Amino acid sequence: MTPACETLFYPFTSGQLSAKANNLLFMNAMPAGDLAGISGGSMTLMQWFKPYADALERQGFSVFSGDIASGSYDLALVIGTKSRLETEIYLARAADALAAGGTLVVAAGNKEGAGRLKKMMQALGFEGIAEASKNKARVCWARKDVLAQDALDAWLAQDSECDIADGFISRPGVYGWDKIDKGSAILAEHLPSDLKGHGADFGCGYGYLSCAVLAKNKKVKSLDYIDADARAVALCEKNIAAFELKTRGRWLDLTAQNQDLSNCYDWIVMNPPFHEGKKTDSDIGISFIESAHRALRRKGTLWMVANNQLPYERVLSEQFWSNQIVYTGAGFKVFCAVK
Repeated sequence: MTPACETLFYPFTSGQLSAKANNLLFMNAMPAGDLAGISGGSMTLMQWFKPYADALERQGFSVFSGDIASGSYDLALVIGTKSRLETEIYLARAADALAAGGTLVVAAGNKEGAGRLKKMMQALGFEGIAEASKNKARVCWARKDVLAQDALDAWLAQDSECDIADGFISRPGVYGWDKIDKGSAILAEHLPSDLKGHGADFGCGYGYLSCAVLAKNKKVKSLDYIDADARAVALCEKNIAAFELKTRGRWLDLTAQNQDLSNCYDWIVMNPPFHEGKKTDSDIGISFIESAHRALRRKGTLWMVANNQLPYERVLSEQFWSNQIVYTGAGFKVFCAVK
């Protein structure tokens, strides 16, 4: 349980809020030991990130990612993120979903925007806001009365698909949603033009690399685009729709060891993430490399970009028959590894 998630439940464990809700909404839901205890009725758990969704399902909960009705919940929980824009969207959706007199509870880590939560609730029209700090996180809560409709509408409007650079469709919340990632652009520039057969884009995002590889390789027969963010998978589907080939979107956690990916692909392209919050974590990229090795057929190729400081050479050499750096520059390196 993250510090923010643990702190989110402090108003209930301390007795300051009722421990039962007839109809509960949890935005950016995460596994929590107290979750079942505060709901006496139905629960809607909103989560787009596959590792958290899988963890919730292992606890016996169902995860939802669709539309939610206005004014239909008496309790809404929110875990904020380091993205102010994404937290605004979560708060607006939760506030809109609450019935009059319902309670909104929001928490975030101190390094993930905890200090702005109260002001954000005030901007939406909440009054009498209580707050507490624990576990290097902060929680704020208040009952819904009359909201600031203009602010609510503006924040809700942010939760939509929009056009970004080079004609791509994207949306807030997806990693790097409003730009073309520098590393991905470098990898796209150095991709070969002789890829064919069945391939995959690991960590596809909104689909920049998928489009790049398909535009450059006309003999590709099929493509799987895979991401831990369900929103990214949906966006990638739209952005590659112009290419006439068989495609399949897969919502998977590529850091997990139990994915059914053995000997699936002739090639894989990827720009693996290397951050957990604000912390650099090369283990994420290492897990992507291990998953790619399992997923490739014999003689399959992995094309990958990484920041110069990330130590992937050892694991690539251990996992693959051959590995070479085909480009170094602008703070990045491009690898080609053969299984």
